[in-house]
Formats: sequence, structure tokens, C-alpha cells
Amino acid sequence: MRFKRFFAFAIMAAALLLSSCEDYSVGTNIYPSLAEIGPEGGSLTTTFVSNATWTATTEDEGVTFTPDSGIAGTWTITVTVPASTLDVEKTYKVKLQAKYESLKVSTRYFIITQHPKR
Repeated sequence: MRFKRFFAFAIMAAALLLSSCEDYSVGTNIYPSLAEIGPEGGSLTTTFVSNATWTATTEDEGVTFTPDSGIAGTWTITVTVPASTLDVEKTYKVKLQAKYESLKVSTRYFIITQHPKR
């Protein structure tokens, strides 16, 4: 009889534990997400908020940023764009990606439009 009670208690405890587990989701936000800069280039800032570790990357040559990664929290990221001698508009994109246990991911972009030299 004791074994049955223990077994029933163990099953109820496991059910309660499993039903109270929340599915962790990665939350991120960026402000501003869009910016403009003149042909002379320069530095811009954005604020990135994440509840998980994150990294920043870009495929755009000449664009640098600091910091390039961090832990959960609110971060001010400074992005530096090179001067342009082109007579066409150029768009740069910095990808900010937060990950939790490599399966849960949230991605935001800081997009910078550089106006042409006139």
C-alpha cells in the first residue's frame, strides 16, 4: 500500500513539475533598427536588448562595430561606416543574433543607408 501511495505521489509530482516548466523563448529588441548616414561615413549607435547571449556580424566590407557580442542585458552598439566615393546609395546590414541552447534563436538587423556623394 505504501508503494502505491509513493508511486501515485511521484507521478503527481512529475506531472506538476513538467506542467510548470515554461518554454524558454529568446527575446530581443533593437532601437533604432534603421539609420541614415552621409557619404562621409562615420559612427552611429543603436540599443540592443536581449535576454540571452548574442553576437553581431556583418558581410559588409569596411563596417566595424563594438561590442561584437555580449550576455543578456541592454547594450549600446556603435557601428562605424566607411566614407563612400560612390554616386549611388549603399545599404549596410549588421545582424544581431541571440541564442539560447543553440536551438532557440532571435535575429534583428541594424540597417544603415548611406547616401551617395553628389
